[in-house]
Amino acid sequence: MVTAPRRTQAQRSATTRTALLDATVACLVESGFSATTTTEVTRRAGVSLGALLHHFPTKADLLAAAVSHILALRQAEFRTSMSDIPMGADRLDAAIDQLWAGFNSPAFTAWVELWVASRTDPELAVAVRRLSAEFDLSSQEIFRELFPPSEYPDAAFLLQGMKFAFAVMDGVALRGLVLRPVDASPIQLLKDIARMILPEPINTTPQETPS
Repeated sequence: MVTAPRRTQAQRSATTRTALLDATVACLVESGFSATTTTEVTRRAGVSLGALLHHFPTKADLLAAAVSHILALRQAEFRTSMSDIPMGADRLDAAIDQLWAGFNSPAFTAWVELWVASRTDPELAVAVRRLSAEFDLSSQEIFRELFPPSEYPDAAFLLQGMKFAFAVMDGVALRGLVLRPVDASPIQLLKDIARMILPEPINTTPQETPS
């Protein structure tokens, strides 16, 4: 009989941390900020309060880490989806579709819960502002990879376009949290505007010399 190798302390700690983060996000999405208590999170995660406090000394730390966790997963999925786009496909159209999928998801719902709560919670506000800045920076890095300066020289213009796209999606997704179903027609309009104002990429493919 073959026994499985015992997990290391680091592995057990990582498993506990992930369980806490997943339970926190699920609680935020299903029950809202006010019902996301440490007692409920530990119950869902199946761990002790001591274990929670070991990983996250304050509730603000826990909440910020949970949303950061799911946003990081979403960005990883976005990178993978964009890398799978076939050659010659409309990269801009695919990027907007993938961005919108992230806004129209549980990650956005959890994020909104924190944003609203942080208005009157100074400690949470600090964590939310930090997380927002980190997310914006990593999003800009992904954007530069997808639309490199070698193909799109006006990088500053493109980054402003990304911020505009985020602002539009924020509004559409927020409205959709209450007015179901979500009216995604503004996303199509966003695509149309982007095609009108986005500079054509420079063709970096070497051209064959006629024989």
